[in-house]
Amino acid sequence: MTKNEYISALGRELKRLGVPDAGDVLEEYEQHFAFKGADGSTEEEIAARLGAPAEVAAQFAAPGAASGSAALVKLGVGLMWVFAALFFVLLIAWAVVMAAFALACAVCAVCLAAGIDAGGLLPQMPYYCAVIFAVSLAALAVLSVVGTAYYAAFVCALMRSWARFAHNSVAAASGRAELPPLPAVPRLGAETGPRARLATRISLAVFAACVVLGAVMSMISAGALEFWHVWNWFGYAA
Repeated sequence: MTKNEYISALGRELKRLGVPDAGDVLEEYEQHFAFKGADGSTEEEIAARLGAPAEVAAQFAAPGAASGSAALVKLGVGLMWVFAALFFVLLIAWAVVMAAFALACAVCAVCLAAGIDAGGLLPQMPYYCAVIFAVSLAALAVLSVVGTAYYAAFVCALMRSWARFAHNSVAAASGRAELPPLPAVPRLGAETGPRARLATRISLAVFAACVVLGAVMSMISAGALEFWHVWNWFGYAA
C-alpha cells in the first residue's frame, strides 16, 4: 500500500468512526511517512509497519479506560516540561552564540580584505597576508553558518520529538491512542543535505589551506617564525 492509498484509507476509516480531530491525525501520519521515507524506507514498508488503517483509526475512535496512574503521569510529565524548557533555553542560547561567532568571522573577513581597522582591534600585517587570512575567516564564517543552521534544525527536531514523547506518555496513561514518534535528529532534503555537506567540505578545506598559507607567508614577510611578535600583535615587539 502506498502513502496516498494508506492516508486515503485511514481518512475514510476516521470519517466513518466520527473521529473529531481526523485532520490532525492524518497530518501526523503524513509526516511519519515523510520522516521514515527520508531514512530510506519505502512507502509499502512504512504502511506495513503502521498496521491496517482500520485498526489505526479504531484507536482514535473511543478512548479506553484511563489508568489509575494517569494523574500521576500527567504530573510527572508536567514537571519534566519545566526541566526540558530550561534545557531547550540553554540549547537556543548556544545557537545564538554560534550565530554571533559566524557574524563576527564574516565582519573580520570584510575588514581585513578592505583594510579597515575597526578601532584598532585587528592585528597589523602586510595587506597580502591580511587578504589570505580574510579568505580563511570567510571560509570559517561559511562553516559556522552551516553548523549553526544544522544545530538549529537539530534543536527544533529535538523539541518536536520531546513534545511527541510527552503527548504519547499522557495518552497512554489516559487510554488514548498514541501518535507516531518523531525522530530527534533533523531530516535534510534530498538537495539540501548534499549541498550542506559539500559546503562544509569546501569551506573546511579552504579555511585550513589559507590558515597554513597565511602563517607561512607571514613568517616569510616578518623574517621570523614568531611573526606575531615582530608585528607587535600582543603589545610587545620582538
